[in-house]
Amino acid sequence: MKAKRLVSALTMIALLAGIFAGCSGDGGTTSSTGGDSSTAGDSSATESTGGDTEKFNTTLNVIGVDNVIATTAFDEEHLQELRDLYGIEVNFQQFTNEQASNKIAVSMAAGGADIDALMFRPLDETLLFVQNGWLENLQPYIDADPEAANYDDYMDASKEVTQDPATGDAVGLPVMTESGAVYYNKTMWEAAGLTEDDYPKTMDELYDVAVKLTDRDAGVSGFACRGMANPAVTQFSGFLRAYGADFFTEADDGTKTATINTPEAVEAFEFYGKLLRDTGPDGVLSMTWTETWSLFTQGQTAMRFDANTNLGSWDPDNSAITLEEIGCFDLPVGPDGDYGNYSITPWALGISYGSTQKDAAWALINWMASSEMQQDAQSNGSSAARTSVWEVEGLSSWPQEFQDLAAEVGNKAYGTDRPYMINVASARDVIGQVIVTAIEGGDVQAAADTANADFQKLLDEEK
Repeated sequence: MKAKRLVSALTMIALLAGIFAGCSGDGGTTSSTGGDSSTAGDSSATESTGGDTEKFNTTLNVIGVDNVIATTAFDEEHLQELRDLYGIEVNFQQFTNEQASNKIAVSMAAGGADIDALMFRPLDETLLFVQNGWLENLQPYIDADPEAANYDDYMDASKEVTQDPATGDAVGLPVMTESGAVYYNKTMWEAAGLTEDDYPKTMDELYDVAVKLTDRDAGVSGFACRGMANPAVTQFSGFLRAYGADFFTEADDGTKTATINTPEAVEAFEFYGKLLRDTGPDGVLSMTWTETWSLFTQGQTAMRFDANTNLGSWDPDNSAITLEEIGCFDLPVGPDGDYGNYSITPWALGISYGSTQKDAAWALINWMASSEMQQDAQSNGSSAARTSVWEVEGLSSWPQEFQDLAAEVGNKAYGTDRPYMINVASARDVIGQVIVTAIEGGDVQAAADTANADFQKLLDEEK
């Protein structure tokens, strides 16, 4: 790693901490960035500037949370840019994640006119919001000016979960990503006689390398990953799909059929269980990402698979390994060459269906999601949803190999790391029990059959 890049990473990496787990402010506060929402006019009341943009001369009501996207876009410098470009003031109402969701639901039930633009969580809310008709169709805006929207620059995985599943039309602009990465300890790797040429390309090779790196006498596991039932589902998704399986299939008429008990799915469960049972840490059944991260940074596990944004929790004062010792590579493919890694979108921007200022709201969210803005957010510790941002060398606060991997994964990975459905929390509880059985070495087929029936009931409830 170049010295200059390392200094940049060390300086900026602390800014990543907590941002990517969907963090928000303590909630309920309203932050007005100028103007008075009561003076907001209709979007038709625009004024030509004689250039390529229109001045709307209005105030927009925006619902969101306190994360790097909001703090970057709504700092004074960028707000002045927004005023100069479009004559837009922002009344930003800041909440916690759940408070924001509740605020949106209450508003939409009353017609949604008091919200113009909103931040939302695609994996949790796109399907529900689309089903209820709460999000404005953005496709006409994108098609009207493809160059300004630059929609092709968004990562494919991010577009997957910000579109209406029935039509394929965009209903959100993605602004943040989080992808899977296999972390490895470079010092341990080299001590075992391994080089970059030994990056495992298949799941079987991953198992073999993990066995080689396991040293029970020294208290070192070869591979760590989530073992606690519900949280483990997201990381297990990469293994499930690598084995040619998935959570469910969907027919042309929208009917969903649970598939977590197929031969391919059972093989994936069994491999995941064997990998953690043979090479994983003690107590893995109680571990989420925080516990495996702690083991990794304390030098107690040689590899771990989890979200790349965990890197933001690296703390030089509380870590036994340096940032330079942390490497990464992509999740290997399965026995038939299937690829399973994910690149999810924690946050996107949308327009309220009830807004009377939709044109102005489009100008705002397209500006917030632009390549330039996402570059600025990336410099502040974000994880952009545009491919072009990851390709700007030295811009990111990320070590280069993590930056390169994120750019690669974002355009070939799945856009989900869990069943893409409304009642996903209950589904994760059901699927997680099979993961536990697999790690314990129990009857995986029997557990999968029971779970599949329960999972199917959840899918049927959403018809």
